[in-house]
This record gives sequence, structure tokens and C-alpha cells, in this order.
Amino acid sequence: MGCCLSKSKVEPIVASCPQCHKKYDSSVVANIGTELYDHIATVHCPEQGSIECVLCGSTVLSKGYIDHLKKEHNFTAQHENGDVPREITQNVTCPECSETFQSHSADELGNSLYEHITSLHISDQINCSICEDSINPSDYVAHLRQNHDFVIRSEIRVEAPLVTSSNINSLNDAPRPMREGRPIPKPGDKVLCKWGDWQYFDSTILSFDQYKLEYYIEWDDQDPTGRNIPIEHLAVNQSPYEDEIGIGSLVLFHQGRYCANADMGRLSGVRWHQGKITSITAAQDGTKLYSGSHTKSEEDGKWVTYKDYEPNFHNYKLDELRCAPNLFDILEQNAAQQNQELNTLTQCDVYLSYCPSDSQLDVKAGLAEKPEGTNYENTNDPLKIKKDLESLGYKVLSNIRNPHNQELDLNKIVACIKNCKVFVCCISDDYASNDNCRMEMQYAKKTAHKPLIPIIVGDGGWDWQATVVGMLIAGERYIDFKMRDAFDEKFEDLKTQVGNLTNKSGTQAVDTTAKPTTPENTKKDIFISYCWTNSHLSKENNEIKELVGNEWNDPRRIKSLLAKKYNVWLDIEQLTSGQMTGMFEQITTGLINSKVVCAFVSSQYARSENCKMEFQFAAKSLKKPFIPICVGEDMAWTESVIGALVMGSGVPIVDMLDVRKDSHLEKKMEEIMERISEFIQPAEEEVMSDSPPPDYQSAIKSRAPRVGDHVISHHFRHAYYTATILSFNKEDMTYLIQWDDGDPSGRNPRYDQVGLNIEPDEDDIGVGEKVFFPQGQYGGTEGNNTGGVRYHEGVVDSAVERNGVKYFSGHHVRGGDDGKWVTYRGYDYNFHNMTVAELRIAPNAMDALFMPSDAFRIAASTRTPESCFVLVFP
Repeated sequence: MGCCLSKSKVEPIVASCPQCHKKYDSSVVANIGTELYDHIATVHCPEQGSIECVLCGSTVLSKGYIDHLKKEHNFTAQHENGDVPREITQNVTCPECSETFQSHSADELGNSLYEHITSLHISDQINCSICEDSINPSDYVAHLRQNHDFVIRSEIRVEAPLVTSSNINSLNDAPRPMREGRPIPKPGDKVLCKWGDWQYFDSTILSFDQYKLEYYIEWDDQDPTGRNIPIEHLAVNQSPYEDEIGIGSLVLFHQGRYCANADMGRLSGVRWHQGKITSITAAQDGTKLYSGSHTKSEEDGKWVTYKDYEPNFHNYKLDELRCAPNLFDILEQNAAQQNQELNTLTQCDVYLSYCPSDSQLDVKAGLAEKPEGTNYENTNDPLKIKKDLESLGYKVLSNIRNPHNQELDLNKIVACIKNCKVFVCCISDDYASNDNCRMEMQYAKKTAHKPLIPIIVGDGGWDWQATVVGMLIAGERYIDFKMRDAFDEKFEDLKTQVGNLTNKSGTQAVDTTAKPTTPENTKKDIFISYCWTNSHLSKENNEIKELVGNEWNDPRRIKSLLAKKYNVWLDIEQLTSGQMTGMFEQITTGLINSKVVCAFVSSQYARSENCKMEFQFAAKSLKKPFIPICVGEDMAWTESVIGALVMGSGVPIVDMLDVRKDSHLEKKMEEIMERISEFIQPAEEEVMSDSPPPDYQSAIKSRAPRVGDHVISHHFRHAYYTATILSFNKEDMTYLIQWDDGDPSGRNPRYDQVGLNIEPDEDDIGVGEKVFFPQGQYGGTEGNNTGGVRYHEGVVDSAVERNGVKYFSGHHVRGGDDGKWVTYRGYDYNFHNMTVAELRIAPNAMDALFMPSDAFRIAASTRTPESCFVLVFP
């Protein structure tokens, strides 16, 4: 069985100009239309005057002649054998089912055929009917392009479907095509290349010099000059993906055309230019719109007097932009030529990616310049983090340099990332704006699929969150290393995560090969939620610096006792490092598939973002039965949000603070076993079902907003306003919202920048919890918005109860140094005595990742076709 193109459908088509009868031929339909358009525009349409249409004899203004041909004569190109102009239609047919695809657009035709073949008729081999070669199905489309000059895209672009009441259920269940990374330029690819004074033009790659990192190209307009192109001055001529472009991203955008030059043998074409994205907005249908400005000016030698020049570009769609390839992807492609010695040298536990300007040591060594206004006194140096990890026995590599010139050795860096077990990225505003850092991170996550630990460093603000770097870690939990006095606490957290992802964590070594998260290895009776700082075994394995607790109330020891009778989930045994799903998804799956959660609560547990997220998701969202077991050394945790949940539930606490010997432990184990028996039977007496109960998802109480929900959402400069949810994209963990005040900008906040505009429960808020609080009003702006209330992100410092009502006080999380606007009327660093009714909370990553399926469903009775939303389904 095989699918093919009818041979006669891709033979050259000949077309001629209706004015001078100049002939054009190609097997690529799109080329004919473009060449004819350029020919007529440059040869037969002077800027002034008129022209007589040879088809109907009408006299038409020259600048409107092509529009006249299109409108009156349905003209795209004239066929050689026909006196009457006609639009050229190309057909392709699948011989298996005889379905015919027809289009005037070669791209549209190629996409239709490609999706048809790959979804319905893939077999072990496909026989090309043009050359009769036997082709692997995955290579078939590339074969047609390279050998038969047929324009079919080699990847599927996943477009968001239009949702209606009739198709929403089927869309929810429809399989989604696999998303691939950014394409690597190769010979035969159509690309945009820099020529002369900072302009980019269409060309085709002929060859690549891996040593010089240069491409040899052929210009589409036949210009014979400037054909050796460095990698940084080239971009594949295809639409990028959304997560490749953020605020500050460099892109190519089209602006203006150029005329043919007969003396140079050059045809006409479109001008492209390098720009920088400065804002991202959304159209009414949800389509992202990108605006920005030229990166080069007349001072840089750029020609700025061409027709249609403008210093800025506005509201470009994604398919109107282009991105340069990632240098690390290209270097990795040539990795097969690396010798074994290099692979051995670059084997490591951790690759630490950082920007040299964030390191005072690198600045002192002359490897970077100190950014203006930077103060290193209160920041943590990435090289200190590296040194402390090395002191624990980890092999850590970073920023490998050529010993002769101290330049970064990019080939070795690629090998290091490829051979590391975990990629630690030290994120800052400088990191996000550094091309090498960005490419390292993109390569590690999207190409090498390495487990990622993001840590925040530097003396700057939080502008990186709106960049590609911010999008790459959307939904990931990061460790905030910005303040030096918090180093010890944050380093313990980092050690915990690195220990989970490498072989160096002690007796319970983690298997670093990919181990799928399947029902068989995630279904457990008991989920153990604990903080490593409270584990004596963790201290013995040198995973933590300081133990808070003792060997008798160690959660890991108690787990080993429980495992004699039950199936138990423990992080160091279950989390794997070879998966793209990420730590959050693995933990969430473990929680969903467990029957009861043993939460080893302590002050350290309450301060851990991961532990807090686990417990809130289990207790609030999943409504899992839980057994709180108090460990550590004190009861200060009762003032936190963990305490509010535990104390408010009425569930008895198993107090293990004073357990100091084996006899005490035996007695407490009897209590724990008795509590567990209320929910489950021993493993040998019960067989777990393959899936949760049918009504399981409908019973979930998620803090994550759904389509149609009213929310508080981030706009710009860390200010929040009221809006309505239109859609959620699980791939980049962002929402599409509609502002209540009608503002068209800033409509794609991250999951943690949106909170349901409803009163939270009291046990959702405790000391140390982040909240959104109201402070200040804003006036309307004509043609933009109607005004309203401002909300801000804060953290609760105290909670007091008076006359049966709880009052919360706290302070702003962000300040002027973070880019927050703090000069508005009514600004106060603190907020005082606010009730739970005045505050709002954001969802956590687990809520956002595992929203019930009905979060995407819209009741047919409440939606008209005009109000349908565009949703992105994972």
C-alpha cells in the first residue's frame, strides 16, 4: 500500500504575462504567481499614468492594474496554451482512497496532503509514483520536496480550532499531532539571509561549512554577490512557534519591496529586517499580535531611505515573522563527528548555565563587564553555587572557554549539555537578554530534553518573565536565589532537586534513564509528602546541610515501615529525570493515583513551595484523605496556610515531635497504621482499579480558572485588573483573557498571574501565603479602557481574629527595583486588616496542569456563534 502524487500533476506549468507574453515555468505554483506579480509591478506599472488592459481594453491606473486583473479576470497567471487568463489550480490525489486535494496555494495543498497521508495511510514503506523509490513514511514529504520540487511543509502546524457547540466535545477528544522543535537549516531549504546594509532577502541553502559556521547560498533574485552567510545572519523561511517569541526576542519582519536590476541580473522581491519585539497583544479572535522596532539604525549603517521605511512595526501575526536557528541545535547535529575523548571529558552531573555579568568573580576576571547600577553585595554568585555543588561530590561544568582566547567553546558546551544529567539555569534579566544563555536553555529543554532546575539570581528585576526564557519555564517551580542572606535555605532546596535527578543522592540512587509514568508504577496506596530537611537518612546521605528532627521521626524511615504492608509513593524512588513531563506532572499523577496522603508537616514543610503545593492540591483540589504527622522541632507551622488547612479540617494530628527511641516509634506506628486502615486495606488484599471513579474529575475543586470565569489578571508592571478567561494553553501555561475595561493589550498572562475573582476559603490563606490585594483606582483612557480597581501581588505577614472575623496584613511582593509602578495614588508598601472577602489567590501549577476536562467546555445554550472562543487543546 502506498500514497503518491499523480505524476502529471507536478510537471512544469508554463505561464506568460498578458502584456508582453514573457514566459515563466515552474513545478511550484506559488513561484509563478510571485514572479508574474513582480514582473507586472516592476515592468508594466509605472508609478504614474495608466495602462490599457489587453484582455478587456479598459484603461486602468497603473498602480491598480494587478487588482483589476484579479477582480475582473480572476487572474493569477496565464497558461501558455490559453488565450483566456485563468487561475492555476494544482491537484494531488491519494491512490489509496482516491481523495483529491485542490488548491491555488501550494502550502495549503501540501499541508492537506501531508496530514491525510500521515493520519490515514501510513504503512511500513511508501512507493513514490514519480521515481518509484521506496520511502520511509516519515521521510516521504521531504523526499517530494527535495527530489521533485514540490512544496509540501515537512512539519504540521497545529492551529487552534474554532470551537462551536457542535464540535467542542469532539475537539476535546481529538488526537493532537506531535510538535517538533525549531528546524535546523540544511541544503535545499528556503531561508532569509543578510545582505549588505542590514537587510534580509530570500535565498536557498546550497551547503554548510561546519568549521566556519557559514552557509553558502543562492539568492532567489539571482544576485551573484554576498553568498557566504554566517549562521547568525540566516533564518529558515517558515513561521516560528509561539514559545519562540517573547518580549525582547529578535525576529525578522518584512517591510518594503525592491525592484529588479537588469544590469546585475537581479529580480525584484521583499525586504526583511531584524527587529526586537516590544509588545504582544491579542486580536479579538485570540490571535497573538506582535509589535516592535528595528534593531539597526542609520548609525549602524542600515539603509533607512527605502520606500515604506518605518522605525517600528505593528501587529504582525506569527506567520509574518521569522526566527534565526539555535546555534546549539546546529552544533549538535554535527555531534556525530565529535571524538570519544570529547564525550568523555564532557560527561557531568550538572551543567550550570549562567550569564557572566551575574557573576562578580567573572567580572573581576575580566570575562564580563559589570552592568551599570549592579550591586553584587546582596546577590549570590552562580560560581559559588557551582563550588558548593562540587563540594558535595557532583561534577559541575559551565561556560567552557577556549584556553587560548577565553572565548566560549560552543562545541564543548553543546557536548556538556548533551551529556549532563540535570541542567541548572541561573535566570536573570541579563540571562534572558543574552543570546548564548537563551540558546543554551532552548537546546537543553527542547532538543536535548534535559531535566531543568531554574534558579533566580542577579540584581535586576523580573522582566525576564515576559521573554522566551520565561515562557520556557512556564509552570515550573523556580528557586529564588536573589538574596544572599537566604543562600543556605535555598541551597538546601537546590540540593534536594539535584539529588532527585542524579545518582549522587546516596543509598536510594535514582534511575536517570527515562522511566515512563505509567499506571503500573504510579498507582500507590500511600503518598508520602515531606521535606528533606526533616529526614535523618537525607542527612546521612549528605543531601542536606542541617537536620531538623531525629532518626525516629524520619519520614523516609516511616515509609520503609509502611512499605512492609502497603504500596507507598516516595519521591526519590518515583521521580525520573529522563521525561519531558516534568516533576510537577509526575508528583501530580502520584497524588491522583494514591488513596491517602501521609503529610509530614513541620515549619520547614510549611516554608517549602513544593510541599505546600503538594498538600494544597491533595487536600483542596483532589479532596484526598490525609493524615497529618507532625515532625521537626516546633509547631510554628500552624500559623501558615498548611496549619490553616490542617487545623480547619478537624483531622487529628499524629504528634511525633517527642519520639526519641524505638519504643516510642513502635507506638506511633500503631497509631499511623490504624489511621491508614480507615481508608485502605493492605496491598495483598486489594487490587487497585485501572482508573479513578467515573465522577472523580467532576469532584475536583480546582483553583485554576476555566473558560468564562471572571478573574484578576496581570497586565504590565506588576499590576492586576479584572478580566474574563477565553482560553488556556497547557503547552506554555498561559491564558487568553478579555479585559473588563476593553483594553486590547497584555492579554496572555501566565497561570500564576491569574486568580479567580471570588472569595477564597479561609484555609487558602495563611502567614507567608501570596495573595492579590486591591490598592488604588485608575481612570479610563479614551479609545483604550474604562478604568477600575488595581490589584497587586502581596504576601501575608500576619493574621488576627477579631469578633470571629480574620484580618490579614502584609506587603507588596514587588517594588520599584522589580519594575513595578509605585507612584500611583494610594500606593502603600503594606496592606492592613483585609478580610478574606477582599483577597484573591492564584492557582498553583498542579491545579493548572490537571484542570478537569470540563474546564474547556462551554454550554451550548450560553454561546452564540459570534461569541465562540478559540481554544488551544494540548
